[in-house]
Amino acid sequence: MWSFGILLWEIYSFGRVPYPRIPLADVVKHVEIGYKMEAPEGCPPEVYEMMRQAWDLNPAKRPTFSELKTKLLQLKNATT
Repeated sequence: MWSFGILLWEIYSFGRVPYPRIPLADVVKHVEIGYKMEAPEGCPPEVYEMMRQAWDLNPAKRPTFSELKTKLLQLKNATT
C-alpha cells in the first residue's frame, strides 16, 4: 500500500523523483519521524488524502486496496 501511495504521487507529479530535496540516504530517517511529501501541484485533495493514508507508519491503519478502489470509483463518478 505504501508503494501505491508513492506511485500515485509520481503520477500526479508527472514522474518526479519522490522525496524531493531530501538526500536518498536520509529518506528513511525522515519517514520514520512521520514526514509525508506535500501534494503535487494540481493533485486533487481527495487523492492526496489517499496518499497520506497509504503512508501511515502503522500498516494496520493504511487502507486496503479494496477500500481505495471504492474511494477512487466514487471520485471518478463525482467528477465525470
